Amino acid sequence: MHTRGRVLKFTAVSVLVVLSLTGFSTGHKSGGRHKSSHSHSHSDSDSGGGCSSSSQDHDSYTPRTTSTRRSSALQDGTALVVSCATEATPYATVEVTNPNSRRATFEVEFAFQDATGRALDSEVKQVSVPARGTSNVQVKAGRAVIAKLGHCQVDPEADLVR
Repeated sequence: MHTRGRVLKFTAVSVLVVLSLTGFSTGHKSGGRHKSSHSHSHSDSDSGGGCSSSSQDHDSYTPRTTSTRRSSALQDGTALVVSCATEATPYATVEVTNPNSRRATFEVEFAFQDATGRALDSEVKQVSVPARGTSNVQVKAGRAVIAKLGHCQVDPEADLVR
């Protein structure tokens, strides 16, 4: 009988340690509703339950979500000219890459430039990109721009739209 008492106490202490390490509290309510099931008496009749009753209120244990932290920690994407406009294809294609673990919208600054680097036309486009993926955006060029076009330029940093 003496050994059984030690085993029960050891089990009760072990359960309390495991519960405290997992974030559950054994005495979080002071309203008296669960006071008897959470008392720290040394009797062998207390099984130390803590989490077995479906009627217990576990509002002191709230799982932490990191989604709000992630959303504020989103990073800018990258942009790369895939193809410049030509007479046959009167638009440029820009590939935007999303480094984040969720879908995000990015703003891309694009310019058609002549051979000297002077801007003939410029646009800011928005594109939604899947998590850790890429999306293409097309920028249309008019005939006058194509006639003087030297090259296409995109800001390599695609700004996150917040």
